[in-house]
Amino acid sequence: MSLRILFVTPYLPAPPDFGGASRMYHLIRETGRRHAVTTLSLIAPGDDPRVAEAALGRVVPVTVPLTARMAAAPAKRLVQIRSLVSPQSFQRRFYWYAAMQRVLDRLIASESFDVVQFEFSQMGAYRVPPGVPSILDIHNIEHDVLRRIAASGSPARRLFNQIEYRKYRREEIDAWRRMRGCVATSPGDAGIVSRATRRPVEVVPNGVDLDAFSRLPLDGADPGALVFVGAMRYRPNADAARYFVEEILPRLRVTIPGVELAIVGADPPPDVVALGEMPGVRVTGTVPDVRPWMRNAGVVVVPLLSGGGTRLKILEAFAMGRPVVSTSIGAAGIEARDGEHLLLADRPEAFARAVTRLATEPGLRERLVERAYALVRDRYQWSSAAERLETVYQAVRLEGAARGASSGLPGQ
Repeated sequence: MSLRILFVTPYLPAPPDFGGASRMYHLIRETGRRHAVTTLSLIAPGDDPRVAEAALGRVVPVTVPLTARMAAAPAKRLVQIRSLVSPQSFQRRFYWYAAMQRVLDRLIASESFDVVQFEFSQMGAYRVPPGVPSILDIHNIEHDVLRRIAASGSPARRLFNQIEYRKYRREEIDAWRRMRGCVATSPGDAGIVSRATRRPVEVVPNGVDLDAFSRLPLDGADPGALVFVGAMRYRPNADAARYFVEEILPRLRVTIPGVELAIVGADPPPDVVALGEMPGVRVTGTVPDVRPWMRNAGVVVVPLLSGGGTRLKILEAFAMGRPVVSTSIGAAGIEARDGEHLLLADRPEAFARAVTRLATEPGLRERLVERAYALVRDRYQWSSAAERLETVYQAVRLEGAARGASSGLPGQ
C-alpha cells in the first residue's frame, strides 16, 4: 500500500555532496519509488530547491538566515554566543524557527500524511499533533559528539562544547522520547537511544550507490597518494585532518618517501586551510565530485577521533575498490573487521604502520578490497536500507491504529 510520507530536513538533501545530505537524499529517493513523498526543508538565501525537486519530487522550502550546509559565519558565531546565556542549547537556537513550525502545522492540517519523518535529532525540536505517527532518523548521537570534541581544541572551544553538551543532552533525549519511533545508523547508536527511551530502535544503516561509486582497478592508483574525504565544516572532520597531518604524516615521510595527502571537503576552516602550506599536503575545499580524488588514491584514510553514526566515506571507498585505514571511531557502526575489510589503528604510530603496509604490500591491498566490496554489495545498498525503514513505517502506523482503537478514536 502506498503511503504519504513527509520528510522534515535541516537543509536541502540535494546535491548529495556530503554524508548527511547523502543519507537523506538516498532514503527519500528510495522511499519515493514506492510511496508519495514530500520534503519540507530549511533553506538559506540563495539555495535553489529546484535541484532537489528534480531528483526527489515535491519540496516545500522555508527560507531562514543560516543552515547547516553553510560554513561558519559571523551570524552563526552570534547565535553561539547568545546560547551561552540561554537555557537552550546552540543546537536548538540554530535549527528551530517559528516559520518552519507554522509551515509544518499547515501541511499536517491540510494533508493526510501517514508518517512524518524528521532528519537529525536537532529537527526533533519541531512538534506534530499527538495522533500523527512521527519518526526521528538519528544520524548521530549529537550530544556524544559534543562530549568528545569538548576534550580537545582551544580552551574557549572546550568550554563552549562542555556547556553545550550538558544542555543538548537533555534536549536530544527529550526529542527521542517524544517520537513514535526512532531509527539509528548503527547498533551502538540504537542501543544508546533504546536505553534512553526504553523502546526498541531499528537500525537503518547508511548505504552506497554502487552505480555512482563504481569499482575501479587498483593498478590505476598511486600507493603513495592518500586521501581524506569529508565536509570540513564538520568539526570532527577538521580535527581529524589536523591530527593526521601533525601526528601521522611525519612518521609516513620516513617510510614512504614522496607520500602525499589530499584533504577533500567543503568549507575547511582556517586551521585546515593552513595545513595546505605543508609539503605534500593539498586542501581542495569544495569539489564538484570526490570520485576523481578517490580514483587516484592508493589509500583512503579516516583518522577520526570523534563523531557518530556510520561513515559514508568508508562505504564509498569500499565500493570503489580503495583500501582503507581508519580509527575504531571512524569505522564504528560498519560490520567491517580489522585485517579482513580494512585496517584499524588508534595510535599515530600504529596508523602510520598500517598505511605503510598498504602502500608496500599489493597482496594485502587486493585481499582487503575484494572482501570490502563484497561487504557493501551484500549489506550496504540504499535499497536494502529503505526496506528496513519501511518496516518502521508499518510498525508506527500499527501502533497508532492500536492506540486509536483503545481510545475509541480513528487510528492514524
